[in-house]
This record gives sequence, structure tokens and C-alpha cells, in this order.
Amino acid sequence: MKKYWDNIDFMKLFDWFERRYRLRAGKEKKEQMLYGNRDKKPLLYRLDKIVEYSGLKRKLKFMNAELLIAVTVLFMSILFFVTEIITHKIIIGVVAALSGAVIVWCVLYFCSGKYYVRLENNLMTFLNLIDNFNKSEDDIVQIFKKTVPYVEEPLKSLLIDFTGEVQTTGNVNQAFDNLNSKIEHNKCRMLIRNLQVCARYETNYSLVVKDLRAGFMCFLAVKSERKAIISNGRAEIIILILCSVLTVSLFANIAGDIWSLLLDDFIGNIILAYCFIVLLICVVVMFLFDKNGG
Repeated sequence: MKKYWDNIDFMKLFDWFERRYRLRAGKEKKEQMLYGNRDKKPLLYRLDKIVEYSGLKRKLKFMNAELLIAVTVLFMSILFFVTEIITHKIIIGVVAALSGAVIVWCVLYFCSGKYYVRLENNLMTFLNLIDNFNKSEDDIVQIFKKTVPYVEEPLKSLLIDFTGEVQTTGNVNQAFDNLNSKIEHNKCRMLIRNLQVCARYETNYSLVVKDLRAGFMCFLAVKSERKAIISNGRAEIIILILCSVLTVSLFANIAGDIWSLLLDDFIGNIILAYCFIVLLICVVVMFLFDKNGG
């Protein structure tokens, strides 16, 4: 086994993952230039964007859709075999394996939600900084450079990548396009697109920032209302789950050892699997981050 692992060149493997990622990104860019934005995009490209939006791509440069699928399948297989060995029930092993896929997706979604919030919390500061620096500087690249020390991650890294790309290639429009492709937040993408248009036509940034600031404040107000509604919904889900647990406990006291009946019977296994899936969905709905409401 050790000899087998020694024969694998991990650097070449990681380079292959990165090439595949860049190839899909380049192909999608060409498709957008020809046909514009499309709702239906290739699955692997969408998985690449999920990895990127979660911040995982910044920590693991080689991470891409193929590697994500491989890790998910491996995790699902481990959960299936371990559960099947413990319970000797294939259907429970299948449920555990499906739960593994849900767990991986939830972790990525949760990370992208945190990434999303940190970016959103910096937007108002970013707008104010652009407005202030525009009074002494009219080059958007230099303005972005000056804002870097005053903003936090992930916006800081995005701006550093942007200014570094402009210095390397000299192509401001391409740098703006690449910056937009790394951002999931719709308001932030709209902000960047407006600044890109301003840079192209040398418009006064302060006037544009004023409109963007007003729109962003309205967005935050609406989001606050949605967040309150979502919090109430989560509280109701918790109450329903607690009521269900109480009901099952009372039924178990009346019927005796209900868990043995369910585990030793095929129909009982199906009922348990169904209940577990419903509970998993409830937990996912309750805890997953809503990017529009928090």
C-alpha cells in the first residue's frame, strides 16, 4: 500500500484539478460572451462556483468540482459501510450515505453563507471609502488600493487580487469581470458592475456611490424584516420537532419496546428511514443560512 501511494505524484494531480477548473471557467466565459447570462449552466461549473463562494478555493487552490465529488462519494461510502456493519441494515446504511452527501452540501452552503455575510458587512464601509478617496483620486484602481487597509476579509483579498491582476495584465475590464465572477452577493456584483461602467467612461464615482448607498440601505431594511420572519419559522420548526419527540416517547411507553419492533422489521426500517429524512430536512431548513434573510 505504501509503495502504491509513493508512486502517485500529488503535485501533478493537483495541477490537473486546477487545469480542469480553469478550462471550465474559460469555456463558460466564452459562452457568456456569445449567448449572455444563462440560467442553465453545466453541473461541474456550478459545483466549481459553490467551492469558490464557500471560500474553500482560497484555502485549497487545487479544490474543484471533481475533487469535491470524489470527497463526497468517499465520505458517503464510509458512512454506508460503517452504519451497515453496526446495524446490519442496508436501508439504514443508504440513509446514512445520503445524509453524508447532505452534510457535505450543508457545510459548503453554511461556509458560503458566512462568506456572504462578511462580504455584505463590508459593503457600506467600502462605499464610504470610495466616496472619500474619490475626492483626491480619480483612478478606480488606485482608489481600490487605498481601501484595502480599511476593509476586512473576504473583500480585502478580492481587492488585492483585482489590483494585482491590473498591475500584471493592464486590463482593467478583464480584472473587473474576474472580480465579479468570484462574488455571489448580487448587490456587491451590481456595485462592481456600476463602478466598472464608471471607470470606462470616467464618471464621477461619488454620484454613483450615493445612489448605490441608498439602494443598499433599502436592501438591508427589507432583509431585516425577512430575518425576523425566518427566525419565527425556525422557532416553529423546533416546537414541532419537540412535540414529535414527546409523542413518540408517549407512544413508546404505551406500546413497549417500539425501537426493537422498528429495527427488526423491514416496514419498520422504511418508517425509520422516512422519519429520519424528514427530520434531516427540517434541520437543514432550520439551520441553513438564508442569503436573502439571514
